[in-house]
Amino acid sequence: MKHWGTTFLKKTLKIKERIPRERPVIAFFDFPDVFEDFYPHYGVNQQAFATTWADTANHAWLTLVQKEIGDVIWYVFSLKPERSEARHEVVGCTIKFLPSSLLHRWLWRKFYLTNADWWWRHAHKLFRTYATIASYVAMISLPFIKTLRRDRPDVIFVQDYATGRFDMLLLVAGMLNIPLLAFHSGSRPEAYLGRTIKRWTIPRADWLFPSGRNELEMLVNRYQVSRNRLGIIHPPIDPDVFRPLDRTIACQSLNLDPSRRYILFVGRLDDKVKRISTIIQTFSHFIEKQSDIDLLIVGEGEDGVSLRHMGETEAPGRVRFLGWISTLETKVAVYNVAECLCLISWREASPAVISEAFACGTPVLASQVGGIEDLVKEGKTGWLVKAGDDEALRRKFGFILENPTALDAMRQTVREVAKCEVSSSAVTNNLNKGFCAVGVQRD
Repeated sequence: MKHWGTTFLKKTLKIKERIPRERPVIAFFDFPDVFEDFYPHYGVNQQAFATTWADTANHAWLTLVQKEIGDVIWYVFSLKPERSEARHEVVGCTIKFLPSSLLHRWLWRKFYLTNADWWWRHAHKLFRTYATIASYVAMISLPFIKTLRRDRPDVIFVQDYATGRFDMLLLVAGMLNIPLLAFHSGSRPEAYLGRTIKRWTIPRADWLFPSGRNELEMLVNRYQVSRNRLGIIHPPIDPDVFRPLDRTIACQSLNLDPSRRYILFVGRLDDKVKRISTIIQTFSHFIEKQSDIDLLIVGEGEDGVSLRHMGETEAPGRVRFLGWISTLETKVAVYNVAECLCLISWREASPAVISEAFACGTPVLASQVGGIEDLVKEGKTGWLVKAGDDEALRRKFGFILENPTALDAMRQTVREVAKCEVSSSAVTNNLNKGFCAVGVQRD
């Protein structure tokens, strides 16, 4: 990538030349403009986020990067930071909270905290305009600039390239003369913020990690990104942690009846994306014929109340909401009691829950989006349906419920795919290709 403005920035902001380090410093930026836009909706406060909470694919990525490549600093912008810095106990990275810009905070409060809040949120075009502006201005913050001067990162690592945040960070990377890498996390071109600018910025990233073959080809054909700067990655798992267990013991650890069968959903309760209500409705069609099977829903989110009500209405006593599961042992047990994992989202990248399920030997029924079809192979490791094809979903659901022996026959193959494609060692090799290509050597 051609870098610009380096001399100007160094003189203006007095950024010193980077000195040799034992380990490179990697500046990571997640997707939300500010902490308040996402994490509080799932019951996560700043204290837990900074120290112990580790329930997203980002945590899996960064644990691997911290261990194998360099020291990660995760920069989190907030309307009102409650602490400045902490060491994350699980990931091992440093978390730094920073205030978003004054302009962003003013816009956020005008949009969300006025009497016309309801009208703003339902005016789609106005919301998109607000979201676009907010994503560009959130980081124009003096404390952020001062922190960058002090930290002097060696590389910028970004979750997705769908918003103005990516464009602004590309500008920062160019000014600092450091590489920028980004990975896909489920965005679609038609929903990008700043779509016109993306035709210029996306091809200028130093390295992009698409979530699957379809995303890779889209970047090549639509944005003319060189194949030499692309490498597919999936969320990593440790197959020694996520592993097959004795099902009876797993059921007992969860206070579940081993004589019953279970279909599983794991994820945030965001129905407009994850379509949990459709899973419940589809499941309800089979409850009389298949009296020995229940639906387990793991996760929390803004639609939790309405989905719980739907579960009681559509399938009384047969839909069990388990909330967030944070401990690894409990999460592994949940995958092991399930006949299959069901994930029929409108959009995804390469979800961590599929990697986790596979490592436990659990097949997956999923929508054919993002990088999912790279892992879920029809009749071998699971089943695919086109997003929104609810008739096909019902047929696949019926097959799964009526053919438990077919699922059992898949489990060894599913486990082997996890070892080959999404184990920590396999993903480390793919991550390392990107970081090495931009001059960041593996630790």
